[in-house]
Amino acid sequence: MAVTKMKRFRVLTLRDDSDSLFRLMQDLGCVDIEKEYAESPPDGAEALDMTSEDSEVKTRIAETGSALDFLAGYAASSKGLFSPPREVDRHSADNGRYRDEAYGYVKRAVEIKNEKTRLTSETQSLRNELAALKPWVNLDVPLPESSTVTTRSVAGLMAAKTDPETVLQSSGTFAAVAETLSVGKTHRYVLLTAHRDDYDEALSALTRAGFAPTPAKADEKSGFAKGRTAILLQKLRADEEKLREIDREAKALSEQADKIEVYHDLLTTDEARINATSKMAVTSKVGMITGWVPEAAVPSLSEKLDGYGDAYEFTDPTEEDDVPVLLKNNKFAKNFEPVVELYSLPKYGTFDPTFIMSFFYIVIFGMMLADVGYGLLISIGCFLGIGLMKPKKSMKNMLTMFGLCGISCIVMGVLFGGYFGDVPAVLAEKWFRVKPPRLALWFDPLTNFTTFLILSLAIGALHLVCGLCIKFYVLWKRGKKFDAVFDVGSWIILFLGAAVFLLSRTAGLVMVIAGLVMLVATQGRHNKNIFMKIVGGVGSLYSIIGYLSDLLSYSRILALGLASMVIASVFNILGTLPGPSVIGVIFFIVIFLIGHLLNMAINMLGTFVHTSRLQYIEFFGKFYEDGGRPFEPLTAESKYVNFK
Repeated sequence: MAVTKMKRFRVLTLRDDSDSLFRLMQDLGCVDIEKEYAESPPDGAEALDMTSEDSEVKTRIAETGSALDFLAGYAASSKGLFSPPREVDRHSADNGRYRDEAYGYVKRAVEIKNEKTRLTSETQSLRNELAALKPWVNLDVPLPESSTVTTRSVAGLMAAKTDPETVLQSSGTFAAVAETLSVGKTHRYVLLTAHRDDYDEALSALTRAGFAPTPAKADEKSGFAKGRTAILLQKLRADEEKLREIDREAKALSEQADKIEVYHDLLTTDEARINATSKMAVTSKVGMITGWVPEAAVPSLSEKLDGYGDAYEFTDPTEEDDVPVLLKNNKFAKNFEPVVELYSLPKYGTFDPTFIMSFFYIVIFGMMLADVGYGLLISIGCFLGIGLMKPKKSMKNMLTMFGLCGISCIVMGVLFGGYFGDVPAVLAEKWFRVKPPRLALWFDPLTNFTTFLILSLAIGALHLVCGLCIKFYVLWKRGKKFDAVFDVGSWIILFLGAAVFLLSRTAGLVMVIAGLVMLVATQGRHNKNIFMKIVGGVGSLYSIIGYLSDLLSYSRILALGLASMVIASVFNILGTLPGPSVIGVIFFIVIFLIGHLLNMAINMLGTFVHTSRLQYIEFFGKFYEDGGRPFEPLTAESKYVNFK
């Protein structure tokens, strides 16, 4: 329920010892390294050039990724969706021997991948050339053209329906012959032989009719088309055997994929450390490291640094500092931090609404998707996913959040009678011809939508007032007590008075009038002219329209809730149309599964979007100060494994 307090951290270390210090901070995972200087290093210092190291590690990461992608196709068994990442002791794996062995596998995998790409391209070219030679295999002349002292010949293709001799005869009198060697479904294979004097005209006539020289090439030295075909077939068989050898070697290499994955993550960890190191300012002997540390982590970091003998200090941030933000919430509220992060982190030193927001989020989500069946599927799916996949922290928090929202859907489903829509009632009425049971423990929104609307607006009013109370608290804590009482407290009194009016008209009316008087008397106080003070005070009442607009936004709870219920009911009715027969049961099961899965997926997405929107616009809009940048400590980065 708060933004973690940060300390600025600075340490002076020997330049030669900086790498071991960065490794220590990476192991601790509690220091957000920032650049020691804004634009240029301070006098007497220089930027540490890590370009060469960064380039090398990026190249190796690319090679390793390429090798893993290639070997994935040869793995004996693919990793399933719910396969949890392996846990690996990073310090045990991070040694020269392990790295050299893994990189050897990477280099060999990349080599055979490139060789396979080359051979695959070459075999395709050979097959294309063989296909081009096939029609001419019995022709003992060079391809595509040949000549004698008096004649010239060219082999080519034209449309199967076109007769080349007819074309020549209709085009003039040539000393030329167009011999058809074979006819396929779409093409005719023709050898044109003409006297040298008539060759160009004869070829031009055939070209106009669609003739084109064959792409096949063969000469007397290679044995014409037949000999060239034999040579190509021998080459093709040799290449195919090499490809089979590559596949066998790749399959054997795929058994080392686990080692390559660990090596990849060691490299990404190196890359993170190199990027952090490049932010250091150095002299010939000394380096200065600057960053941010959570206040709670200062003792443990100090204890480690004392063993190095380096000079270090922790100081409080100033107003000019761009302090990173780390949210600090209890185990329950931490699961809802992704919702806040999707919007924007609160500015450092401001109020973190995650804890309070989490309760409203669960309630509103459950009201929008109030169904026991849907809630069970969501919760089981999310909690089962956490147990099977062992996801990383951010994904685990998101799944836990949706799992808790699923429980809310179950509770609301019991209250409002949502059991995959109204499937028990529809089956009872349509198939068993009995009176439908009462499903709702409280009320059915489909028949009491006015009650549901009032409930939605009541939740909205509570949500808005809660936002104003937070604003009151923030202003009061900053010492702006007058602003808290009259700029915010007056509205709270006004709205609470409107609520009390429903129970006690006199008391409610007194509170409403008190709130109005406070607003009119104080909201124009910044104006110097007495007339403008009055106008400003009266004009502030126009904000009531804005608050009413915000309140009406909560009618989307009604809209989303009714939408999911009505669609579910429609699918239930459609499923029962054939009646209680064998075919009817099969039809019902198919419609039930498809319809409710679609309904749940679409409305779950809509519920997530609109529940978040109510937090971001209506709730956060009352007090939230965004713009915080996330706290990103130097840690071991991994993609394939979890480092211990």
